Amino acid sequence: GVKLCHSFQEAKEHFHHLLSTQMVNGGTCHEALCQEYLRGKEYVVDHVSSNGEHKTVMCWVYDKRPANGAQFVYHGVIPVHSESAEAKAM
Repeated sequence: GVKLCHSFQEAKEHFHHLLSTQMVNGGTCHEALCQEYLRGKEYVVDHVSSNGEHKTVMCWVYDKRPANGAQFVYHGVIPVHSESAEAKAM
């Protein structure tokens, strides 16, 4: 499962936990992915390209909040207005 670890030791313990726990499909986990957590807003940018021309179609910001004991749970996405400073910076 996904977990925000605050130290190398905590990450190491969770890694070993993942490799020793049965997955929801009944199988065993042989690999785990560790990623750096960056604080701040997380965006989605829908973009299309055709014949060398590139257009941004829509920008969204994820609505992530603590829930059910997890540090962050994705609750949805919120559109970012195309004329906002936020959208223009992207």
